[in-house]
Amino acid sequence: MSTPTTAPSTVPGRNDPAGGRPPAGLVRRLLRTNTLWILAVDLILVALFTYLSINHAFISPANLRNLATDSSEALLLGIAIAFLLGAGEFDISLGANLILASVVGGLTAGAIGDDSPVLAGIAAAAVAIVSGMLIGSINGLIVTYMRVNSLIATLAMLGIVTGTAYIVSGGTDVTGIPAGLQDGFGLKRLLGVPLPAIISVIAWLAAWLVLRYTRFGMHLLALGSSRTAAVRAGLRARGQVIVLFIIGGALAGMAGFIDITRFGATNIAGHTQDSLAAITAAVIGGTLLTGGVISIPGLLCGVALAVILANGLIVVGLSSYYQLIVVGLVLILAVWLDTFRRAENVRLIQ
Repeated sequence: MSTPTTAPSTVPGRNDPAGGRPPAGLVRRLLRTNTLWILAVDLILVALFTYLSINHAFISPANLRNLATDSSEALLLGIAIAFLLGAGEFDISLGANLILASVVGGLTAGAIGDDSPVLAGIAAAAVAIVSGMLIGSINGLIVTYMRVNSLIATLAMLGIVTGTAYIVSGGTDVTGIPAGLQDGFGLKRLLGVPLPAIISVIAWLAAWLVLRYTRFGMHLLALGSSRTAAVRAGLRARGQVIVLFIIGGALAGMAGFIDITRFGATNIAGHTQDSLAAITAAVIGGTLLTGGVISIPGLLCGVALAVILANGLIVVGLSSYYQLIVVGLVLILAVWLDTFRRAENVRLIQ
């Protein structure tokens, strides 16, 4: 959408580049950008937790690597939910999808064993991603062809997929995963950076490129802005929505594979809050709950905020139960910011 333009003023020092100061409009836009504010909060929290932690353990190399690795799964799920939110859809079954993917991936790797860790890794990753894509496609079909609201559909799938994971695993965590997967992937570092973090950043960059430079990204945002107008313009909404759910499932599957390669076992009792954390990270980073707007840079800062809070509370000695309270409070803040942004957009249009 084009914006009205006016002839620029040439008063030095106001909005003329030759005046030595940035344009006032640019400054105002930056100050209204969620990404900038969330980045500032991230830096403040890093400083606070560093000060409160014993021997400044929060910024130790080992803990920084933990932060990067923890961010990898959160970022993958954040990309998935941001794409869906941008199109006006939800998926709160992503955490359950991750659990099921980790279970089937872990069983696959365990069946192959330590004799061929490379084959075990490739097979486990493939099975986990395909499992995620299958659940995503089911979500997409329910939403598009059965016309069930995505929030209700994925809430139902949350229970179905979680129950399936418990049945497949026998109600216990899958162990016996080849140690070579940890050494060769989950704990492996390139130039000091954990390999899972590198992969998630590559996915993040790919998401940014897709949104900025492809028809798919343009159509995605069109669906979220006005589904009716997009359909009237000839956009195949059903197919696009199904593809988005499949992409989200694939990312959840990849996150499930990363999970088992990090810990050498599944965590079927965990990840129950992952979907809410992903929604929180996306929305507080600038993605609108109502669709039509996605902030990929803001998503990265939002994910960092969630991970810094979770890790920092543990490092300073607080119980992990406080994380649930913090995630809830931040989610309320994110929704409030979303409401404020929508009201501001309406005011500017008027």
